[in-house]
Amino acid sequence: MALPNAIETSAKRLFPNLQPEQAIVELLLERAQKNLIKYRSAARDFETKYTQDFETFRKKILSSKPGSAMEQDYFDWELAMTGIADMRAEIKQLKELRKKT
Repeated sequence: MALPNAIETSAKRLFPNLQPEQAIVELLLERAQKNLIKYRSAARDFETKYTQDFETFRKKILSSKPGSAMEQDYFDWELAMTGIADMRAEIKQLKELRKKT
């Protein structure tokens, strides 16, 4: 992977013990971990608000006619749950890539 010279220089300066490609993997891993924290926090907030887990809430929503605020919470909570799964998969993939570089 050819990097612009300025990016390669910065990578070497900020991650002196890593190759530029390894530095990029580390940065992506850090971002995925931050995103995972964000999504987990959102899911935890909804669990606290509704005093139930997502699957229980989902069944309740799908079997009723929720108000618009509750429906929006459902979509936001579902997004958080999807984000958690996506970030876990991304982190796993990046850790595997880290081993190879």
